[in-house]
Amino acid sequence: MDKDDMEFTGERVVPGRTPPEIYKEHIDRYVFAARMTVDRDVLDVACGTGYGVGYMVDGGAGMVTGADVSMKAVNYGRSWFGDSGRANFVCADGIRLPFADRSFDVVVSFETLEHIRAYRKFMAECKRVLKDGGILICSTPNRRIFSPDVARPPNPFHVKEFWPEEYYSLLRRFYDDIDFYGQCDVNLSDNYVERHNGVHEFRDDEHVSSGYIIAVARKRVKGRI
Repeated sequence: MDKDDMEFTGERVVPGRTPPEIYKEHIDRYVFAARMTVDRDVLDVACGTGYGVGYMVDGGAGMVTGADVSMKAVNYGRSWFGDSGRANFVCADGIRLPFADRSFDVVVSFETLEHIRAYRKFMAECKRVLKDGGILICSTPNRRIFSPDVARPPNPFHVKEFWPEEYYSLLRRFYDDIDFYGQCDVNLSDNYVERHNGVHEFRDDEHVSSGYIIAVARKRVKGRI
């Protein structure tokens, strides 16, 4: 499949067609995740064109499976990133994952949650396919930045955006040991965005708030309090 066969809509990252600054913003999340995926079996839910799958494979992950609801995106990923023997792509819905319980060490899903109406079911599915003690790495836009004063997100691709406290409460229903990290900090007084400092400690105060919240959450080991 030729790169020109995939359209850049603003939501799906297409290597070579997505503007470099936006591409870096997305790949920085995988740079962060790759530290936790070395020698691990990984599922990337809503993997899109598969560039993140390719990055994690190159970074030393064991086997990486990319799942996306778009067959066109899956075929793109297979064509461009699926020839290493350690990458696999399947067409699947994030709320009905076609994998057995406790199949993966790490589940990654970036900028997915805000697109899903059944977001609790999505979280439950990610937990189901994680091994005990496994890690979820999941990002979503911070409503405090993107849609604080409106009932519906302005982004037509989004159905729900989360306040930091709301996101944490959702995660606590399913996971333990939750840590928040941030990206694209916004100065709230002048709307200046710092895009070049990668993923870092989450910021949320009266002066600066991170535009994206990246959660790292661990699935409880059975029998452990």
